[in-house]
Amino acid sequence: MARLTAEYIRDGTLSMSSQQRYQVLAQLDQQIVDQARQLGAVDLEHTTNILKESYQQSYYRTAYTLDRGLQQPVSFSLLRPEFVEASVNMPLAGERFSDRIWHNKEKLVARTRSLVQRSMIDGADPVKLARELKREFGTSAYESTRLVRNEVARCTRMAQDQIYSDSQVVSEVMFDATLDGLTSEICKDLDGERYPIDQKPEIPDDTHVGCRSDYIPVVDGWEPSQKFDNEEKQLIDYSSYPKWAESQGIT
Repeated sequence: MARLTAEYIRDGTLSMSSQQRYQVLAQLDQQIVDQARQLGAVDLEHTTNILKESYQQSYYRTAYTLDRGLQQPVSFSLLRPEFVEASVNMPLAGERFSDRIWHNKEKLVARTRSLVQRSMIDGADPVKLARELKREFGTSAYESTRLVRNEVARCTRMAQDQIYSDSQVVSEVMFDATLDGLTSEICKDLDGERYPIDQKPEIPDDTHVGCRSDYIPVVDGWEPSQKFDNEEKQLIDYSSYPKWAESQGIT
């Protein structure tokens, strides 16, 4: 921005003819698109690697935990790279995570383009424009972070579902919400509910973004005995959220 507009600055504001503004905007527009493409490529590469690693770790960690907790050995298969790839790239509501990355970058381009055009038409101080651009890229960074967190949660639970199915000993799962005052209404209501693996509400798709709830595998003869109280930071006798909230005077 500074390089392209330096010769048009008069007393801290832009002074340009319509033709000059058009030429500068055309150059800036291409740079904005190029930057978004580069950012998208970086997002895609790193997110793909993170999700593959998360899936593999969750699968084998869950298999190990099940094997330790059961008297009979757990049956599971070694993950093939192509299976992990297919799981990570499985569409959600018709979109893969890579589609959402590029949608975020398209929104970044549109917001940035609009900001630059408006600032140049109004003759805004380039220093002020630079601050606003920084804020827009910060918004994009937040969107990328949120996407990665949600996708890691999705892949982690997909891997858990796979090992539960492969083990042939997990018949259903139990919804487990966090015991504290920040838990959402939907998670409070679902806490302690049991579902067949393929019929459970999906986290976070059927709960909410940033959901802290999880599922506990249920095997024959198992009943929950303890649960972590996140307010008191200690284990307590098992209690569903509604009963726990009543004992704590939380409404």
